[in-house]
Amino acid sequence: MTLLSSALPSRALRSALVAGALAATLAVGTTAPAAADSANTSFSAAGITSSYHVYDAGVDRSKAVGVVFYFDGDGQYYAQRPTTTMLRTMAARAAARNMVLVVPVAPANRSWTANSEAVGDWFRALAAEVMADQRADATRVHLAGYSGGAEFIATEALSDRAGWIRGGGATLIGGGGVYRGGLESAPDAALRTTDPTWYVGSEDGYGATQPANWSAFEAAGKGAAAYRAAGFALADRVVLPGLHHTNYDLPDLVGDDLDRLYRGTAPGTVAPSTEDAVDGWPVAGAIGARWRALGGTSWARPVSAEHVSAHGSVYQRFTGTDGRDKAIYWSGSTGARVVDYGGAIGQRFGHGGYAEAFGVPAGDEQRAAGGASQVFDAAGRRTRILWSAGTGARAVKEFGAIGRAWAGLGAERGLGYPTTDEYATAGGVAQQFTGGRIEWRAGGGTTVVRR
Repeated sequence: MTLLSSALPSRALRSALVAGALAATLAVGTTAPAAADSANTSFSAAGITSSYHVYDAGVDRSKAVGVVFYFDGDGQYYAQRPTTTMLRTMAARAAARNMVLVVPVAPANRSWTANSEAVGDWFRALAAEVMADQRADATRVHLAGYSGGAEFIATEALSDRAGWIRGGGATLIGGGGVYRGGLESAPDAALRTTDPTWYVGSEDGYGATQPANWSAFEAAGKGAAAYRAAGFALADRVVLPGLHHTNYDLPDLVGDDLDRLYRGTAPGTVAPSTEDAVDGWPVAGAIGARWRALGGTSWARPVSAEHVSAHGSVYQRFTGTDGRDKAIYWSGSTGARVVDYGGAIGQRFGHGGYAEAFGVPAGDEQRAAGGASQVFDAAGRRTRILWSAGTGARAVKEFGAIGRAWAGLGAERGLGYPTTDEYATAGGVAQQFTGGRIEWRAGGGTTVVRR
């Protein structure tokens, strides 16, 4: 790969550089030279040197290849850790749409918003190089960013000299404001047809992050409004109820936008049904039957396709008429079951690792004495997540010694609701309940109840 080492002053990046490199994007179907999953590749342009990661495992180069550029938030937690599950999951969602994931690393100050004009020149040169190297289709370009990364997309990457993008969209999460009254450069007709969406939590306002006088909620509103005013008819802000600045599901939000915008079957997705779609999403099979039984659009509207999940399951996401995010999971052993992502149990399920960690919902959420619970099954290893107003949502491993002892004592009607998850002790593990503590000791494998 040739490194562009000459300094390119702000607003002076030659259009020939981008146009010449992007001409190769039309040569779809030939073999690109990039190696699969290359990390920390150095790149210099505009007087800046930084690095980037490429995730292209699973991409079929006999078909049109798209590119997802992901800009991590200020601090660059994930961008500094290229093997994290979050980036691997996002890469898998991109590959399912035959798209390469590229993660640029912000310069030494780890901020996209400092010196953004020069950093924008660096990124545009990088984009030209990557698009040519990957022989990517310029009509399948997606920009995704979180917090400071979303701000960089709104104020620079999509705002200034973005004519190299001939189609696609953007996912801006927890930010994405426009503060100078409009875009940096006038967008052409092709760019205006792209679909940028701002996702922001209802609790992501002033004081939710640093600096305390910045509001992601307000920034997202300003950004979406500025892009609509500039002719982006599809620009929209989506408010996610109950979320604050640090509990966004980044790969799912990006992946669902990729599914929405770049259709076509691929490994890891379920083939679209021939049945009528709702808001562009097919709702079919056992999940569709359950959705209709719950009331169809009077209960919730689909916001994703079906996706393959853990333990032989698939799931589809919905937004309820109550404003809460939901999902219907299906497996051959459990049937179609609902998880209310917006509720305390659903949030605990999500924060703990979804079906991969807990298993597939074996039933819907049920009222219990003084609270609620839901059972999840991971190939016979069952976990119950319980909630009460006094304890919050906690998990009990019913397949373990502590969970079996708790059930033998009458479960929540006996020893009460869990006030902690299981935790390590000097001799084994323990868990606290409203009625006492259960310990498991490695030496004898015994359980002890202390009321």
